[in-house]
Amino acid sequence: MSVINQMLKDLDKRQSEQQSAANLAVSGPTKNSNSKLILVIVTAIIMLNVAGIFSWQLYSENQQLRMQVQQETMRLAREQSLAAAEKNKISATKRLEAKVPMAMVTSSLPSSNSSPKDDSTLESDLQQKNENKSKSNNIAAKMTEKNAVSIKPSPLQATDNSIEPEPVNTTLQAKPSLTISRRQLSPQALAANKISEAEQAMERNNLAKAEALFEEVLLVMPEHETARKQLAALWYGKKSYRDAINLLSQGIALAPPAPEMRLMSARIYYQQGQARQAYNILRPIKTSDSAEIQTLLANTSAELNEHTSAVSAYRKLITLAPDVGRWWLGVAVSLDSLGNFVPARDAYKQAIARNNLSSSAMQFARERLIELGE
Repeated sequence: MSVINQMLKDLDKRQSEQQSAANLAVSGPTKNSNSKLILVIVTAIIMLNVAGIFSWQLYSENQQLRMQVQQETMRLAREQSLAAAEKNKISATKRLEAKVPMAMVTSSLPSSNSSPKDDSTLESDLQQKNENKSKSNNIAAKMTEKNAVSIKPSPLQATDNSIEPEPVNTTLQAKPSLTISRRQLSPQALAANKISEAEQAMERNNLAKAEALFEEVLLVMPEHETARKQLAALWYGKKSYRDAINLLSQGIALAPPAPEMRLMSARIYYQQGQARQAYNILRPIKTSDSAEIQTLLANTSAELNEHTSAVSAYRKLITLAPDVGRWWLGVAVSLDSLGNFVPARDAYKQAIARNNLSSSAMQFARERLIELGE
């Protein structure tokens, strides 16, 4: 019995294994079929999306092409309308020109106040002279001669043998046309306009625009002194000293002696501690009557121990303003430095007599007078 039970157990075990194997065999294809179905669905969805995107692109391109066609159609319609309008304008002008000669012919026709007696006489003469001619030529000649005779000059035209046609109405002669012309401005007018714009920009404190406008003026007219000085002043305000001096030097070379530009350049040099350059640039205009030029020339000369030039500048200043005590003091100091003590002593006295020196300058003048024996 134990053997049989063992066999039965073995059979049951085998049956259970076969059944489980069958279940596995059945369940395997089912799982595979489900995965295939999912893959097919995903593929179909992707294809639908691709098809949708492609369809949307085709639709967008179709809309763009349609808009381009519409724009091209509208452009062609505008061009055709413009061409038709131009053609109508040309035809109207031609018709008007054709009417003008007709009006001139109509105005030149003679009046019907001809003399019957003259007509008959001329007709008989013409018939005798033109017997061998055709009838049509006779009629044409008679009409021409009749028209020529029938014109009688007015009393005001008695002395003039020429026959002038009546003037054609000016409304017929004038051609209706619109002419747009662009007038070219001269360099002077263009520079004046830009100078005005630059001054307005400076009033609005728009210095960059003013600078650009002055540069444009100098491109058109390099000899324009006002634009050059204004631009140099703007560059000096920006502390572009070298650029300002170069700009002024170019102006001096273009239009010597250019005293104002020399004065501006000398001031920049002097304020930068370059007295020698300031003195050199002022020497060519040392005879100027400008108090500013002579003052700067006197200061630079005295600083450089160029006392002869300083005496000349101070005396020029005394001529321009004799009541200013510091001019007398300046010439006294320069004469004193040159060893001309007698004229120096007189100049010190004149400086003190003006009584408009500072206290320190007045004390210095008095001390020098004492040292010089006064």
